[in-house]
Amino acid sequence: MTTVWCAPEALERFVDGACRALGAPPDVAAEVAHHLVGANLAGHDSHGVLRLPWYAEQIAAGTIEPGARPALVRESTCVALFDGRRGFGHYATRLALEWTIEHARRAGIAAAAIRNFTHIGRLGEYAERGTGAGLVTVVTIGTAEPGGGLVTPFGGQERFLGTNPWAIGVPAAGRLPLIYDAATSTVAEGKVRVALAKGTSLPPDAILDRTGRPSQAPDDLYDGGMLLPLGGSVAGHKGYGFAMASALVGGLAMAATPLSGADGADGARIEGVLVLAMDPDAFGSGDTYTERTAAVLDAATRVSPAPGVARVLAPGEPEAHTRAERARSGVPLPGPTWQALGRLAARLRVELPAARVED
Repeated sequence: MTTVWCAPEALERFVDGACRALGAPPDVAAEVAHHLVGANLAGHDSHGVLRLPWYAEQIAAGTIEPGARPALVRESTCVALFDGRRGFGHYATRLALEWTIEHARRAGIAAAAIRNFTHIGRLGEYAERGTGAGLVTVVTIGTAEPGGGLVTPFGGQERFLGTNPWAIGVPAAGRLPLIYDAATSTVAEGKVRVALAKGTSLPPDAILDRTGRPSQAPDDLYDGGMLLPLGGSVAGHKGYGFAMASALVGGLAMAATPLSGADGADGARIEGVLVLAMDPDAFGSGDTYTERTAAVLDAATRVSPAPGVARVLAPGEPEAHTRAERARSGVPLPGPTWQALGRLAARLRVELPAARVED
């Protein structure tokens, strides 16, 4: 299959220009571009520039308001509520993260919730920024409602949950921080998009088709199918529980939103983003804490590897390695993704970046 390689800087300029052409203000466009290309650099192509045509579709449908800016609805010493106003979720989440970092440094801990949000991208990006500020950082985005999302509860065969990911970042002295970032479904929806673009099959126990039967065909998901909770048929109750927790914890964003007709007859709808930051200094000494976390992470990487494995990695190390490699070699994009970007570029009259094509 054809692969197209782009320099990350040129790709980011293209996404920036496309977002501006779609109606985003310059600072919002810059944030979205940085985030999408950053996801590609980290090896998470499911949350990279592949998403741009999808965002354009959502803008055309009125789901995303590209010119909207988030609003700070309420705040106290260490808690805030933001309204995303259906603008680009990356920008709203960055503002919420910046708020929590600033207030956690004052109070030791701070949390911000976001309502009326759209797709916020790769959660690991926010965990990386939080640990870069020396803070333990937790981010989740969750949704739950009958017929909503793409994930069926454990033992079910109807959509109910979002992929409801969690990201946790922990700073460590003198080494890469721990960055855990994962959906609570067996595969994230974006991974299905990547498989569809590449023409590959999904692993077993990842999705059901519209009739509730197991499938490995990516297009079955978009024809009324469902993602399965992390853990599959054996331990899917764990992924299911984690997904529901994400929806209810993120749903703190709706604590000030009374039930309405939009919530259905039984009010069974909840969603939101939650960003939490904690300053290790508030618990004693940040230096002591990060020295201990570094010692534990280093020890984990010294565990004897299983046959066929070169070395045990700490969470976050694969992304760092891929980021360094792609910064040198460029960002690889499947041919169908490049073609979709080309169609969007032509419609918006934005020039595609220079690229290298390999068959």
